[in-house]
Amino acid sequence: MDVTLSAVLQSWQWRSDVALVVGALGTVYLVGWYRLRCRDPRGAPGWRLAVYLGGLVALCLALLSPIDTLGSLLFVVHMTQHELLTMVAPPLVLLGNPFPTILWGLPSALRRRAGGLLRPNARTRRALQVLTWMPVAWPLYVATLWGWHVPAAYATSLRDELVHDVQHVSFFVTALLFWWPIIDPAPRLRGHIHHALRLLYVLPAAFQSQALGLIFAFFSRVLYPHYEAVPRLWGFTPLQDQSTAGLVMMQVEGMIYLAVVLLLVARMFAYDERMTRLREQHGVEP
Repeated sequence: MDVTLSAVLQSWQWRSDVALVVGALGTVYLVGWYRLRCRDPRGAPGWRLAVYLGGLVALCLALLSPIDTLGSLLFVVHMTQHELLTMVAPPLVLLGNPFPTILWGLPSALRRRAGGLLRPNARTRRALQVLTWMPVAWPLYVATLWGWHVPAAYATSLRDELVHDVQHVSFFVTALLFWWPIIDPAPRLRGHIHHALRLLYVLPAAFQSQALGLIFAFFSRVLYPHYEAVPRLWGFTPLQDQSTAGLVMMQVEGMIYLAVVLLLVARMFAYDERMTRLREQHGVEP
């Protein structure tokens, strides 16, 4: 194995800040899940625990594993890191329905105070309502995604560790906001969001991600000169590296968005069928 690659693969970065936050989120969630499970097993299914912990594992892979170091040498690995931060970890975390479970994991006094932040008239809840509103969350996420891939911004993130951290946090946070209306976890901020509306929200997101991937895959010159100045791994030229990164983005996001669209269509038909049965049972004309 190449000496450089061998050193990189052994370079797990046990950052105390990341490990502490992820460890705390995992521990509190696990306690809350257990408490809810003891009260009513149906309120804390095992699959929610599994997907939530899977989201935290994806975060750790993105921020603590050799992926973070390799991303400074290969754009395709940096792209993989961004996929973990935007397309894998956020939906898995939200599928775990984290807010009520984490609240149940807190001590009772702290639980009451934290729960007050999400009461109907609380400022925190109103802010969350605005930020997860589809016309806000979608452009905020897309602008963050495209903005950080502007060559000047991307180059700055590679040079400055603080800017690099801000980039990762902004990817993850805006992705959480983007995925919120699709998954619709508790607290439900706007009642039921019809699945057809969610489809109209997801499809343009899928198209814009494919457009960005196409730029990387078929652009005729290297967009980020940084990768021309670092040691090359796996025999990739900088342009091949860039093209592969674009293809990875297109394939990964394409498959995830396709799965989401198919699931939303299935849920839409199931929901409409359930509403029809309820109307028939109560003698209500459609």
